[in-house]
Amino acid sequence: MRKTLYPLLLLLLLGAATACSEKDEVSEYENWQERNEHYIDSIASVARLNADGSWTIIKAFNLGNPENLDGSNDQYIYVQKLEDGTGTTSPQFNDSVRVHYSGRLIPSDNYAQGYNFGKSYNGSTLNEATDVPTLMGVNENVVGFATALMHMVVGDRWRIVIPYQLAYGTSTNGTGSIPGYSTLIFEAKLARIYRYQIDTDTSWW
Repeated sequence: MRKTLYPLLLLLLLGAATACSEKDEVSEYENWQERNEHYIDSIASVARLNADGSWTIIKAFNLGNPENLDGSNDQYIYVQKLEDGTGTTSPQFNDSVRVHYSGRLIPSDNYAQGYNFGKSYNGSTLNEATDVPTLMGVNENVVGFATALMHMVVGDRWRIVIPYQLAYGTSTNGTGSIPGYSTLIFEAKLARIYRYQIDTDTSWW
């Protein structure tokens, strides 16, 4: 009788663990689209009020002329300027850049600060003396992040909030770390600009 009970007990325990895991996963992203849209609406309200003077609202670069806009919050990125740079020019669409960054999702059940889906440095905090900023083409990024880069100068450090429509849309990203309908929240510092077909040496040191 005992030999029969042990496998049954094991199956019950495994089933309970699986159920808990599935429950946690559902809870993490439950009503994800609605939560992300509410978050963007809240950020848009803060940015428009701009009580501390640090916020800027920037139209997505790919939307063209103002007549293409209908005033929706998902047509803009929302930028909080944390540090002003000393550069005088901004990168263009075909340029490459080096950027220090950390990217998060909106706060959720298991991640009070938002799930950190990627960053350019290994430690818990950026060390500009030793950390090498990531090399990337402006045009390799989602629309929202490319839009931000094309408005930054070297030394600018921004908090950038990107609605999902200007990020990965309704689809999960290629690595599976960002589910569909996700707002992206970056803290990014532009470290260097490499002009297309002019600055051929993109080394950092």
